[in-house]
Amino acid sequence: MHDISLSPALTWAIVGVVLLIIELTSFTFVLAFLGVGAFITAIAAWAGVTPGLNGQLIVFSASSLVLLVLLRKTARRLFSGQGGMPSDDIGHRVKVIKEIPPEGEGAVLHRGSVWDAVSDSKDAIPEGSTVEITGTEGIRLKVRKV
Repeated sequence: MHDISLSPALTWAIVGVVLLIIELTSFTFVLAFLGVGAFITAIAAWAGVTPGLNGQLIVFSASSLVLLVLLRKTARRLFSGQGGMPSDDIGHRVKVIKEIPPEGEGAVLHRGSVWDAVSDSKDAIPEGSTVEITGTEGIRLKVRKV
């Protein structure tokens, strides 16, 4: 029988990878910081700074907490689409190039590029119509019929 044992550094690195993969599917903006904390702990364990489990747990907890407190708001703002649309674009009128179904997604032409667009309207907005940009929803434009 083979005895497979992982070093503490490798174990923390695997935990970090798993947490980052889960974060990619959840977008909670918490697990990513725990994953980075696990990588920091893996480096500390590999360097021999934290040979025991208690020291590793302290490094993991402290680094994860510091990263979470300092960077979570910034990460949420960058990745959730807030602030993605310059305020001077709100109010611009654009042309629908793919019909926007009721409470669904279509496409508009804005500044020479095709953008996905959504509308809260209960009515479909046909291709060729003019709409006004009211904001963003992630990487999509929120529009209303004019």
